[in-house]
Amino acid sequence: MGFPHLRLSRRQWIQTIAGTTCGIAGGLTVQSLISTPQSLSQTHLHIGTPALPDDQALRIVQLSDLHLRDIGALEITLLESVTAAKPDVILLTGDTISHKNGLQPLSDFLKKLPPTSHRVAIMGNWEYKAGLTPSSFQQFLSPFDFQLLVNESCQFEYDSKILNITGFDDLLGGQIHAISGNKNMMRGDEHLVLAHCPGTRDIFQKLSPVPPSLILSGHTHGGQIAPGGFPLYTPPGSGDYVSGWYRDNGPPLYVSRGIGTSLLPLRIGSSPELIILDWHLTQANASMNPKAEIS
Repeated sequence: MGFPHLRLSRRQWIQTIAGTTCGIAGGLTVQSLISTPQSLSQTHLHIGTPALPDDQALRIVQLSDLHLRDIGALEITLLESVTAAKPDVILLTGDTISHKNGLQPLSDFLKKLPPTSHRVAIMGNWEYKAGLTPSSFQQFLSPFDFQLLVNESCQFEYDSKILNITGFDDLLGGQIHAISGNKNMMRGDEHLVLAHCPGTRDIFQKLSPVPPSLILSGHTHGGQIAPGGFPLYTPPGSGDYVSGWYRDNGPPLYVSRGIGTSLLPLRIGSSPELIILDWHLTQANASMNPKAEIS
């Protein structure tokens, strides 16, 4: 049986096309305003291989670009996911808030994080825009056991190995400068570098005498508006980096898409990202072929 031939007037064709266009635009609007910003993805990174079958990896959780305004469904899901991950280390890699009004919800959020052996934070450009200084932000973070690193390093021991963590000031809002290598850093087995802006990677040789095993950054939001995976814009300080792994022409770098949104409360083609890193420190230098699993 054939289908009847439809004869539409010019006005009907225009109305049909306009209706279809509005439907598609409406669907994209719903996705960008409601679905994508609330759809948390987890990226599991694996570095190194165990020396022995029962060797435990150091588990690190990276939280970047929270831009906290309140504790909503996304933040509740995020807290549940971080708790389920049972991390040894929690990292805040900048832009925890967008305005000073975000400090109260940030406080509520940090209270709900699971217990860990180490907690480290760095400054982002939005902390500076909100009027915070390194000293005031450290004072705020201290009750939650976070150590703020501003062009300095700390270290701790795990599985008989020493991990150095260096945190640099923000490339845009702060005063980034070189750190001097000391004896403690020189005897560390691995070197993790935290830099909010991934463009810091391009000047790293001028900043530290100790090469990094890995750099973790954020800042870009993966473009935030990236239809089809192609970002329309990345902020200053991003360099040529958008999201994911970068291992050519420099130290290994992973750029997180972050959690929250900046300027516009929408995401297209770039969902919020929680980073869970399992790192076998004993073999990291010998097997620096990182894998990523997204769930």
